Amino acid sequence: MFESIKKIFSKKSEKTPKSAISLEDLPSWLDEKEADCISRRNAASTLSREQLLKLEQDLQQLLTEFGDESSDELRHPKVEQVNRHALPQFCKKIEAELKGDFSDDDEIFYQEVAGLINGCFKAYRGPGRYLHHVYPEEVKIFRQTLDQMGHELNQMTDIIRISRERLTYISDIRSLLDEKEALAEESSHADEEKQIFEKKLNELSGELQKTESDLEKILSSDVYASYLRLEEEVKQMSLQVEKTRESWESQIRIAVPVWKRSVKAFQEQSRSEDEKNMEELIHLATSPRRDDNKVAGQASSTAGSLFILFDSGILQTKNSFEKQLFTSADEYSKKFIDISTGLSTLTDDLNAKMQELKANPVLEQKNQVTQNIGETEKRIDELNQEEEKRKERLSFIKERQVSILEELKKNFSEFTAEEMDLIIPDEEP
Repeated sequence: MFESIKKIFSKKSEKTPKSAISLEDLPSWLDEKEADCISRRNAASTLSREQLLKLEQDLQQLLTEFGDESSDELRHPKVEQVNRHALPQFCKKIEAELKGDFSDDDEIFYQEVAGLINGCFKAYRGPGRYLHHVYPEEVKIFRQTLDQMGHELNQMTDIIRISRERLTYISDIRSLLDEKEALAEESSHADEEKQIFEKKLNELSGELQKTESDLEKILSSDVYASYLRLEEEVKQMSLQVEKTRESWESQIRIAVPVWKRSVKAFQEQSRSEDEKNMEELIHLATSPRRDDNKVAGQASSTAGSLFILFDSGILQTKNSFEKQLFTSADEYSKKFIDISTGLSTLTDDLNAKMQELKANPVLEQKNQVTQNIGETEKRIDELNQEEEKRKERLSFIKERQVSILEELKKNFSEFTAEEMDLIIPDEEP
């Protein structure tokens, strides 16, 4: 049966020599094959379709015969129960399946009939299972009718399947042709896209060259040379301030322990005023927000009372660092005043130089040009990345085009059972 049905779609009047078709003629050839396949499917399905429609009418007629007999005789209670409950439910379900018209499309018609048969069997296995005792003849005919419908539907199954396989081949070949055409169109724009890329790259390269030239002019100008000298001055002054600050901090670290010992000595001598002044000095020197000038002034004002302790031997230095700092009241005071004043002056000069450096317009010009260079280089890099992606895509297109041709030849060969050749352009004589 299957082979006879298959021959319906591929039969030929006689053995013909192997023919060929060009890729250009393939779309119209596929249209012809699709129309021919549908026509043959319809022709092969006509008899089964007519028989199924007749059986569907038989079902409708049979439905009217259930419980149609009239009799004045009393019926058994079970018969009455069947007629009152099971029969209406059964008829309602069957009527629901038989409602509506069938599609003219064989594929859809096949699915509709399959659904009808399945629904009728569900009704038969549901409320219909109580009917065979009461209506044995009607139920028998109902089952026979469904069996005949199933048989006719099976006749259509191979027809539909073979038709579907051939139409699927046609659809797949069309999809490959559509993809091939789309890729060819995309590939045709490759030269145009390359020209656009080269134009943009030349523009950006010229822009970068000009910007780099601007930067070179700035860097070689007298104004920038003056800026560099000023920058070097700031650097040197910063080192000097840092060095002076380290000396000042070192001097404070050396002095604080001596000042604390002097506080104890003043306490022992009941010199409360001197003790208070020295504690104030320690507080100023160790404060997080220290005022260096106040520290120097307080150290100078307390020098006299402090060195009375040294001169009387009550207070003594403990190491060489303390000895170098606490030499005499005048030298001690001068060291604190000089280093504090020097640090303040250096800091003020440094701040002034830094403001002058910051206000110099050449730095802003240089930074702006440097930023422009970076942005242009980034755009060039992004453009090159896009070009790499374009090249990769073009390479993929070429590979895919070769693959499509191979798939086309394979599918075409399978579809025609190797009885026809598909001529690819490059293979044409």
